[in-house]
Amino acid sequence: MSVSVVSYGVYLPYLRLKREEYISAWGSCSAEIKEKTVMDVDEDVLTMAVAAAKDALEHIEAEQVSVLALASTSFPYQEKVMAGTIMEALGLPSDVLATHHGHSTLAGTEALLTACSLLAQAGGKYALVVVSDAPSASTAQDIEHSLGAAACAFVLAKEEPGLVLEGAYGYVSEVMGVRYRQAGERGIRDIGVRSFAAQAYTRAVEAAVTGLLKKLECSSEAYRHVVLHYYDLRTTASLGKRLGFSEEQLKGGLVYERIGDTGACSTLLGLCQTMENISPGDRVLVCAYGAGSGSQAVGFVLEQEKPACKTPLSVLLEKKRYISYTHYLKLKGVI
Repeated sequence: MSVSVVSYGVYLPYLRLKREEYISAWGSCSAEIKEKTVMDVDEDVLTMAVAAAKDALEHIEAEQVSVLALASTSFPYQEKVMAGTIMEALGLPSDVLATHHGHSTLAGTEALLTACSLLAQAGGKYALVVVSDAPSASTAQDIEHSLGAAACAFVLAKEEPGLVLEGAYGYVSEVMGVRYRQAGERGIRDIGVRSFAAQAYTRAVEAAVTGLLKKLECSSEAYRHVVLHYYDLRTTASLGKRLGFSEEQLKGGLVYERIGDTGACSTLLGLCQTMENISPGDRVLVCAYGAGSGSQAVGFVLEQEKPACKTPLSVLLEKKRYISYTHYLKLKGVI
């Protein structure tokens, strides 16, 4: 049974914070961003999830959705079935097979791959994958500078033309000290040794990508678009080159510098960006990374028309209002 992405939706908060605001307040900015998205007082992970999902379902009958997969590292509840909130807001049937994924930035691809598997068992025609995230950290930590917010959603279908899943490959290992959040804590943190974290990232992503290429018997040149989980410009570019990918293959999925680190959404937002510029026959490779550490590489090929989208990411990137760092601290509840 083939499974394909037939439509998708994206939500970005309207408010943005420029890099210059950090430099003015702290004297420097540790993140390679131009600006990042910021949730307003009436937004949270669930409201963003619903907004993205509504766009993804624009041309789909909600009653035909039989699988619902949710993903986030920052759900508002530590224990609760949040699929009920999404189901009620979207008018989905109550007999959907629902799953929740969290605990690392791999949650997005975990939800996508789980939905693909569950669709074979479900009676309905479609699966809905919703990934919404807004990671947080103490404003006194450098890691906080990059953290943004966003949501994306994908409708998967059985045996329909679209962006067809070709295969996936995973890699996991034990690496202590890189990006983590202990039980009861609100913010993420790490030990602050960038070279150590970069080595863990490189090892995991390289293993997943090379494993997928071998599994699918494809070369790096077979993919028009490649979306690697962004670490930093030098590390990600160096890894891409080592894996045999050109700058042209990689640039289409780079959205980090205008949105920031959106946790479980990060890599899948890159996928949304690439889907605006694909043609029938094009292959897309997406590789997500979760500190701790693990990586998942997923391969797609476009059959016939590209997935439908009500409002492309490129349009949402231009809908914004800049705020001051003081305003940002108020929204974060710091002052």
